[in-house]
Amino acid sequence: MKPSGRAGVQPATPALPTRIGWQGIRFNAPPDWFLKGYSGDWREGFLQVGSPHSAEIDLKWTRSRRKTDLTYVLQRFLHKLERAKHKAKHPFTGTLRPVDEHQIEFRWRSDERAVGRIIRYPEHHTIVLIQLRSASKHDALHQLARPIFDSLEVAPDPDGWIEWSLYGLHTAAPAKFRLEKAQVLTGHTRLSLRWREERLIIERIARAEQLMKGYDLSEWADHWLRWRHWRGVRETFQWGDHDTGVHLRTRLPAGVLLAEVLLTPLRLRLPAWRVRAVAWLCRARNTVFHIQHYAARDSNLLEEVMARTVCC
Repeated sequence: MKPSGRAGVQPATPALPTRIGWQGIRFNAPPDWFLKGYSGDWREGFLQVGSPHSAEIDLKWTRSRRKTDLTYVLQRFLHKLERAKHKAKHPFTGTLRPVDEHQIEFRWRSDERAVGRIIRYPEHHTIVLIQLRSASKHDALHQLARPIFDSLEVAPDPDGWIEWSLYGLHTAAPAKFRLEKAQVLTGHTRLSLRWREERLIIERIARAEQLMKGYDLSEWADHWLRWRHWRGVRETFQWGDHDTGVHLRTRLPAGVLLAEVLLTPLRLRLPAWRVRAVAWLCRARNTVFHIQHYAARDSNLLEEVMARTVCC
């Protein structure tokens, strides 16, 4: 009898891939891989994803309407890398293989090995360079890299939304919103997004039941999420079969609103004086998700972001 056929033993469930979504770039990494670092903004930036072993993904992107020679960009990248390796007294060899006018595959070998692609997405005026590298001589890089590279996407979804996904926070926001500030930790992830005067804050807090010990969710939101500074209507609700939440509807304090009113006439826009917030406990993951939306008019954006925020 096979081990999986014994009484009380279930066949192993294939592990889901790790979804990485950042600045409109998204792809699937192997299970247990994680974000190691990032820099830049929507127009140009860098992302690094690590594995529990020796492999890492490096990804660079540029958004520009200028015509760019992919071969020239890739050769500059490899030349800079070659100089760094030679400076460290390591030999370096690299090869390029054009796939079509919008894609070139490459590989290089030094103290590490790497395979990669540079891809132009002409409809979205975006160029992405992605490589998988490893210090191990035994990793099957091509086999590991292909599903990662093939999952790469840069286009918003049909509704004009983009994914933000890292460290257990898997959500989405309209593509017009730009990242203002981020706090990215394994236990606490917070994204602050903005479009004109409109603001959207999406937050994930791990180990929630331990942090909430002795408080109900509404009391905890007042202290931990600083809702106590807001005067407004609080309503509790049920989310799914097992999860609970609290919703806050309020407006900017008088002093803050006055400052916004003095600034916004220069911009010919209404201030984002209406504030709505929601926090709910996802028991399956022992996590609290928290969303705030600041807008000039009534909107259902809060509900739409909440519906796109994955609990399990």
